[in-house]
Amino acid sequence: MGKYASPLLVDGLIYTVADQSFVTCVDAATGEVVWTDRIEGSYAASPIVADGRLYFFSQEGKTTVLQPGRTFTPLATNSLADGFMASPAASGKSFYLRTRAALYRVEADPRSEAPKR
Repeated sequence: MGKYASPLLVDGLIYTVADQSFVTCVDAATGEVVWTDRIEGSYAASPIVADGRLYFFSQEGKTTVLQPGRTFTPLATNSLADGFMASPAASGKSFYLRTRAALYRVEADPRSEAPKR
């Protein structure tokens, strides 16, 4: 039996990630597939949306960040050792990520953020 990540609804679009690399965006109102693309890896952890971005966490430890919308737009990738099996949590500007061996809190350095106007 495969492991399945929960779908994510953002601005009328549903995002799903398959066990084996495929991310699909579906129009929630019509059921029409808007796009499907590969992001590499196997996925069991559910994706999350934070700060206007979609985050996908693979069992191999890769995080893929996408721009939500009707076009597949990758923004960034990064990795942590040991891979993700648990869905992440977000609180404020922090992510809490559990890999097979550790629990991480990831947060941008506030000194590196642009000043607010």
